[in-house]
Amino acid sequence: MRIHNTAAYIRVVFVSIFFLLSIVMITGCSTYSSIKKSTKKIVSDITAPDDMKKKFAISFFANYTFCANQNLEELFQKNLAETINRACSNILLIKPGDAGCPDFLTRPLLRETGRLDNLALAKASRRLGLNAIITGALIDIIAHKEKRGLLWFKDDRNFLRVLISCEVYDIETGAKLLDESFDYEVRIDESEFASIKAKKVKETAALKNALEHIAEAMGEKICDTVGVLPWKGYVVSIANDKIIISAGRRAGLLRGDILEVYESGKIIQGKDGQRFFLPGLKTGEIKITAVYPDKAQAVLVTGDKIKTGSSVRIKQ
Repeated sequence: MRIHNTAAYIRVVFVSIFFLLSIVMITGCSTYSSIKKSTKKIVSDITAPDDMKKKFAISFFANYTFCANQNLEELFQKNLAETINRACSNILLIKPGDAGCPDFLTRPLLRETGRLDNLALAKASRRLGLNAIITGALIDIIAHKEKRGLLWFKDDRNFLRVLISCEVYDIETGAKLLDESFDYEVRIDESEFASIKAKKVKETAALKNALEHIAEAMGEKICDTVGVLPWKGYVVSIANDKIIISAGRRAGLLRGDILEVYESGKIIQGKDGQRFFLPGLKTGEIKITAVYPDKAQAVLVTGDKIKTGSSVRIKQ
């Protein structure tokens, strides 16, 4: 049986935060940035003391810039994955290019209108045992000149600005958890400015720098957003008395764990024709009887209305 000592965990968290703040007082502002990141990471961990690993996926990032044939989206996805792995605790991350990566992560699921089909995305993600899915687009790469400096010492300076959007979808509901654009501006020399204006730019140090900075800011925002969510799994099949869950040993499930089961099949329609899953009431409890790397087998403990698609949570 899994044992949770939340009170003790919270005490450790607050002692750790007090220790970090004491360091700031001693060392000054030079360490503030790294201390802030460490504190945010500890605070996010307080919401999930059950040591379960949430599973995220980075999906297709579109590239609407004039560099669409240079695979910049692949470089950005790599940078983003590195940030998420570093900034988020207790996660499993899947991204395009990984062995066994499903098609829906590399080819967006679209409705007839051309917009992302959030419901189809949620259904496919449940079978994979995902908790959230990350997607977005490289929107623009711009070169511009500005007069900067003090008083009569102002002169023209060249800048590169990169704009990238991000959307994070909750798999239980299909709703957006995050919808935000990120941009970064960096100074460039005259030759880089001319090549960007001529739309002949190749991967430069300035462009790589911009992509890395945006990936870091975006990755940390994603971790702040999804870090507060509790772990959830999904019932993917039921045969006789065997209930199969799309999460297993790698997520932290153990033989003997008791999971609460919640209805998660009703669909509602929002604006623009988008559809969402409506979370329902608790319908029963199941017990894990066998665990594999990415799935688990369970039997019914209480309840009689457990269906395929139901969400499950660790019983506290």
